[in-house]
Amino acid sequence: MSKVFLKYCSILFIVGCIHTAFSQGTETFDKLVYMHYMPWFDSPDYNTNWGIHWTMANKDPNVIVDNIIDKREIASHYYPLIGPYDSQDPNVIEYHLLLMKYSGIDGVLINWYGEVGTNGDINLLLENSNAIVTESGALGMDFSVIMEDRFVGTENNLNPVDYVYINIEYLKNNYFSKGNFIRTDSGKPLFGVFGPIEVFGESNWNYALTAAGEDVVFLPLYWSINSVGNGASGGYDWVLENGLSANQSFYQSTASSLNFAMGCAYPGFKDFYEEGGWGNNLFYLDHNNGTLLNQTLDLAIQNKNSIDALQLVTWNDFGEGTMYEPTYEFGFKMLTNLQTKLGVNYTEYELQQIYRLFQLRKIHSNVPDIQNILNESRDHLINYQVSDAVTLMDNIESLEDQKLYYIKNRFNNNYLYQDGSVVKYSSETSNDNFKWKLIIAGNGYYYLENAFSGDKIHMENQTGSLECTPIALDSPSSIWEKRTVNGTHNKFLNTSTSNQYMNIENNLGYAEHSSINASWESAQWELKEVPNILDLNKTTFKNVLLFPNPTNDLVTIQSFNHISNLTVYDIIGKRLNVDIVTTSSSKLQFSVKNLNSGIYYIKIKNNLGTITKKLIVKH
Repeated sequence: MSKVFLKYCSILFIVGCIHTAFSQGTETFDKLVYMHYMPWFDSPDYNTNWGIHWTMANKDPNVIVDNIIDKREIASHYYPLIGPYDSQDPNVIEYHLLLMKYSGIDGVLINWYGEVGTNGDINLLLENSNAIVTESGALGMDFSVIMEDRFVGTENNLNPVDYVYINIEYLKNNYFSKGNFIRTDSGKPLFGVFGPIEVFGESNWNYALTAAGEDVVFLPLYWSINSVGNGASGGYDWVLENGLSANQSFYQSTASSLNFAMGCAYPGFKDFYEEGGWGNNLFYLDHNNGTLLNQTLDLAIQNKNSIDALQLVTWNDFGEGTMYEPTYEFGFKMLTNLQTKLGVNYTEYELQQIYRLFQLRKIHSNVPDIQNILNESRDHLINYQVSDAVTLMDNIESLEDQKLYYIKNRFNNNYLYQDGSVVKYSSETSNDNFKWKLIIAGNGYYYLENAFSGDKIHMENQTGSLECTPIALDSPSSIWEKRTVNGTHNKFLNTSTSNQYMNIENNLGYAEHSSINASWESAQWELKEVPNILDLNKTTFKNVLLFPNPTNDLVTIQSFNHISNLTVYDIIGKRLNVDIVTTSSSKLQFSVKNLNSGIYYIKIKNNLGTITKKLIVKH
């Protein structure tokens, strides 16, 4: 069989496949890359309880172990950046698959338990898997399965092999016909088995594979090929206790002799089985902050001529610690390493925007109009139209630019404040100089503006200290990229030069900018929303009334101070023209008869400041 392995696309997917190839640029690794994906996570959001892969035998995710970051007790040494989740959640699947797309991954291999099995959660696992399959089609991601045969028995007058037959028949009837099911260049569907573990013998597997109804490319673990017999089309490698030496052995001694060989790359291995009450730990391979991943990827690249595809092990097996998924411990490190090794044209910036999409989904979960805008943003991301996606998210965030924050350092728990033309820090927040606005600057970047003075944090004069003075809005030195670290803390990277992070590493009494290691806590900041508005402007909010709300006719804005300006925006931030009738300097009225039903934002400026109020129009 040819070593050239092409994505098999139906007519419906040809355009998407071509777009993907060109969008990702020239790769240093020219084989298809698949991510092994676990569908076994359950949460109370979609089920009655937390699933066993979050709890094992003795953990309770209802217990909060860190109130600052709302971290729950889970059965893992590592914590997902978005917290424990449910595998059915479409927002989670969207987040996962988009991250994969922008990391150079061509498809997912679902760890699949099938339609029948002796495990009690078989129906839920299939439901989760089918949710992933559905979303993969919408997101333009190919998929197949690595089937489990461990839950077979003799119930219902079935032999163990009958379970496998029925499950392969399910693949034929429900998955093979989908345009994004993975097929080889010959058109044959590709899938595998993890093992086999329970069903052995060539005659058993020959019988089971007849359920596919067509010739298939069927892969067991490479050391179990003899357990399958001539039904095996090749084999795939996995993470083992011997680590790199075991993988090297596969590439050098086995891969080239197989009709179809699939290598593997992994970030590490640290299981939680003993700690979680599931028996003894298996083995340990140090992640070494991404070094082991780079080594396994380099090994695959060096031996690419002996394999047909590469399987990444795994996206989210938190119980064994083999996660590419962003975590509190590693951030996006595993995915940025992957981007570099595969030679894709994307960076952490795009990954952070996908995380931002997930967060906006969560924040505005009960606002259908905003969800519709986020759907548009998702569609742009599917088509690699990043700037269009970011613009829509910018518009949504800009509607809340009146929020105020304390900026708290993770290392020493001190807060930033403006002192003249510089930024200092203190353990206490004593006045309004400690309050900051996070204002969209465009393209997903931000200004950090002192809410009292209106001055912006910048590094224009390259003094080493962070300055805070009036500055032109188009000055790159005042524009910052916000990168989440763990869902609560952020890094701020200046756009004017490379690797300049806000930090207090040298404990000089003032905040600095320098090219320090961004993993250091001295460069990580928590944005703590201020519950009260500026002391100066308290009466502004109390004394500005908007009524009636909702309305379908006239809106009245009443203030006890002079209203100098009023601006109306729709849900995506577009400024609208309205017919304003001025009755006095402190009272305005305008009609909404020509506006569609929906949510609008009204910016009102008087002599004490500017506020934004939400207006609901219902016709």
